[in-house]
Amino acid sequence: MGVFSIRRRVSWGDCDPAGILYTPRVFDYCTEAIERWYAGPMELDWPTMNRRDNMGSPTVHAECDYLVPMAPGLELDVRVLIEKLGTASITFRVEGVADDGTLHFRARYVGCITDFTRNRAVPVPESLRRRIEAYGIVGAP
Repeated sequence: MGVFSIRRRVSWGDCDPAGILYTPRVFDYCTEAIERWYAGPMELDWPTMNRRDNMGSPTVHAECDYLVPMAPGLELDVRVLIEKLGTASITFRVEGVADDGTLHFRARYVGCITDFTRNRAVPVPESLRRRIEAYGIVGAP
């Protein structure tokens, strides 16, 4: 399977008074990419997980390195890679890459598969684990 990505254009409204992407907006970009990764190659969207299966994948850790400023009009591919698949957790690497190959940001998210009925972590379901393994685990950079 190839690397899943979504296309984002930095809008004027995403920027701070200095004319660069307002730092917290990157987390919106990352969350959107991960949500669409679940719905796309994992074939399991968050509303179905929540409503039908009474489970989810809340973020339990997030961090980001901002490598190159992002100005309005910049087109980015927001790529979703898997660094680690744990018993109940999935560690994502999410990267914002411009058309010229410039890496603008690299974020790490850890999601924990959670049973909302019991309000606790549970093992990644086997069907999802198989899809993640088929997608590919790249490891830490």
